[in-house]
Amino acid sequence: MFVVLLVSMQLLTMRAAAQSNEPAWQPVYSLPSPAGWSTEHFPLPPDFAPAFIGKGTEDIRFHPGWGDSTSAGYWSYTYLWWLDGTVSSSESMLQQNLQAYYAGLVGRNITSRKIPAEKVVPTVAAVKKIKSMGKDKETYSATIRMLDYMTQRPMVLNGIIHVKDARTAGKSAVLIEVSPQAAGHAVWKQMDEIVAGFVPPQN
Repeated sequence: MFVVLLVSMQLLTMRAAAQSNEPAWQPVYSLPSPAGWSTEHFPLPPDFAPAFIGKGTEDIRFHPGWGDSTSAGYWSYTYLWWLDGTVSSSESMLQQNLQAYYAGLVGRNITSRKIPAEKVVPTVAAVKKIKSMGKDKETYSATIRMLDYMTQRPMVLNGIIHVKDARTAGKSAVLIEVSPQAAGHAVWKQMDEIVAGFVPPQN
């Protein structure tokens, strides 16, 4: 028994050492992280949205009030899809990805939070191409009608999608801002500053 315990402890120590030697994630682009905003990144497609089109990394900037239902910044965040390959963005492609992404995200939380079926509403994403903003290659507006699994009430997220020049062979950049706040609210100015601060690799 003592030998088994000793071996287990050695394996745990070796695993921890191996993890500590893993290089930190270093993006090749620059994306601002304002003071107080939290960050997260994970591979695409996400494990909760296997129907997502494309592979790469999602890099997120969460408003400080993202998880606080009393905050003006509730559910407000900006994220980058840094995708492999030259992805041809379109209304249908972006709509499919948002639909898969948010339906999967909500579905996972319905299960983990054991939300009653009578509170569940369909997740519906809609995307429309609009006049290009700033240095965007293309710009789209979006809405995501979904269940807010934190308050367990229906919610609409408003979105702006910015297709950017990745300046990198074999890469595509899509920046997305979402918030339940209407256009013109102060949180949009904060998110717009993050988008404006995106700098692709300088080749």
